[in-house]
Amino acid sequence: MSEKFSFDKPQNIIIAVLAIAVIALGYLQFSGTVVSGQVSGDKAAQDALAFINKNLIQPGSPEAQMQGEVMQESGLYKFNVKVGEREFPLYVSRDASLLFAQNPINIKPATTSAATTTDDQNPPVAEQGTIGDFSVKADKEVCLENGKPVVYFFGSESCPHCVWEKPIIKAVADKFSGVISFHNNVDNNTDMDIFSQYSDGGIPTLVMGCKYYRVGSGEASGEVAETQALTALICKLTAGQPGEVCSEVADLVGQIQ
Repeated sequence: MSEKFSFDKPQNIIIAVLAIAVIALGYLQFSGTVVSGQVSGDKAAQDALAFINKNLIQPGSPEAQMQGEVMQESGLYKFNVKVGEREFPLYVSRDASLLFAQNPINIKPATTSAATTTDDQNPPVAEQGTIGDFSVKADKEVCLENGKPVVYFFGSESCPHCVWEKPIIKAVADKFSGVISFHNNVDNNTDMDIFSQYSDGGIPTLVMGCKYYRVGSGEASGEVAETQALTALICKLTAGQPGEVCSEVADLVGQIQ
């Protein structure tokens, strides 16, 4: 007979919060991987919340409720949960399969479909994370247009996170005028073939040279850090050109996978 983990016991709240911090930090420091097939932050948080209320809350205890917005933090989605009078953060993987509580909890059943099985001759290519919470398509060649790396921005004026991100990526792209090809796709259906490859529909989506991508804004990091990360990623694509721009972020460029 199994017993559900009770979030309404103070000692369990403390254990869960400490474990979340340790596991999340360890996962990021030693793994650095980001699972492919990611979903939006809101979808991942809602899936996690549904799992908590169905499997971890004892009958008669207050249900867990999400507080505030879902944020991106070092390759994971972070959101606050309130149970009764207590509020604490939780982390969920970008594909909504792992909830970081006492231990990583698999909240998706294992599948053996043709889409997820591979043989020894064709192993899956693992995607790693890099600066700015971007994922790396290790198996992709840098996509070019007229010999220049292509940078794509997908967003909408009705999306507040897109509105935050748009002037930052535009200002960064302007530094590379003549060196890259910038596709500023706001409220249009241009480049939907690229969009469908890197996003499940979530915006803003940034695709840097078909090699680096991120669904979501860099608001959690702030404007300065976001500007530096975007600049460094493009410098990686342009082999350090223009020099006067890329020399300012040389240390960050060296960190990119």
